[in-house]
Amino acid sequence: MAAAEAAEREAAEQAAQEEAEQEQAEQEPAEAQETEPADEQTETREDDSAETSSRSNEREEPAEDEQQESSADESRSSERSESSSSEEQEESAPAPSAAKGSSILATARSGIGTPYVYGGTSPSGWDCSGFVQWVYAQHGVSLPRGADAQAASGTTIPRSEARPGDLVWKPGHIGIYAGGNQFVDAGNSRVDTSERNIYSGSWTFIRIGG
Repeated sequence: MAAAEAAEREAAEQAAQEEAEQEQAEQEPAEAQETEPADEQTETREDDSAETSSRSNEREEPAEDEQQESSADESRSSERSESSSSEEQEESAPAPSAAKGSSILATARSGIGTPYVYGGTSPSGWDCSGFVQWVYAQHGVSLPRGADAQAASGTTIPRSEARPGDLVWKPGHIGIYAGGNQFVDAGNSRVDTSERNIYSGSWTFIRIGG
């Protein structure tokens, strides 16, 4: 009798243990299923975050490129503006005008009658280069002493292009062209400053300042 009861208890305990093991086995797959979606959600959020960051970087990169292009355009525009300004300045630089030449001639004519003085440089008396030097000085142009040195300071031009105010020179003598084959000069000790015909000889026409 005691043996039968013991056998029943053992069978009941074994059945209870098997039932407990079965319940545990059923719970483990459920927990695994609950965990897997969580892992998948985590991975999905990470992927979304990475994709968002990538798109953000892509948006920033074009913005940087646009800024660089804008800066380059501004630099090119500034260079073009400076170049244009430089060209305008060059184009607007005034060349010696006929009006200035006429003004120089008028100053030269104001010296007519001044006595010839060798080495002189003032209206009280002058020689040929002293006279030319004084006339041009009244117009802000500094010329050296000596007829040949003054001629070397300018540019040789054809007789056909000569205009009033240009220089008329031959070695050792110089005067100021008056037009119409006339010039004003301080001749020599026998001839005071006068306007007269350009006498025969190898004369060269010189333009000062262009």
